[in-house]
Amino acid sequence: MPDWLDSLVDEVGEHMTFHAASGPLGYRYREEQGFWEITIYPTPVELVGGAVDGEVVAPGFSLDLEGLQALFEEVKDFSWNVLGWPHEGPHVSIEGICGGHEVFLQILAQAPDDEEPGAKVDTLPRDQG
Repeated sequence: MPDWLDSLVDEVGEHMTFHAASGPLGYRYREEQGFWEITIYPTPVELVGGAVDGEVVAPGFSLDLEGLQALFEEVKDFSWNVLGWPHEGPHVSIEGICGGHEVFLQILAQAPDDEEPGAKVDTLPRDQG
């Protein structure tokens, strides 16, 4: 992965505030004739222990839209798709120039169905003793 793309994933993460435990961000990308399609999403979390052992959940988060937009030198389109039809699910998308590259960026509300959990969270209470 190019350094500028690795930095972009980190910078997008800085504009996400998670409401509970989360794993690393997942991403997918492709480049065709200088145009980059990039998808970033929170990886699922596997719950460990008790009645919810093994359950996989999507971490909730807030996204700083102004901060996201500020990552781009030029914005051609910026939108929220609540249904995410036909494949991506709900997502924010932004198209423009980022780091000197033509980019179409999507931030998904949830990871794609085939994404493995990025973290495990112990749900059992710890002894305070």
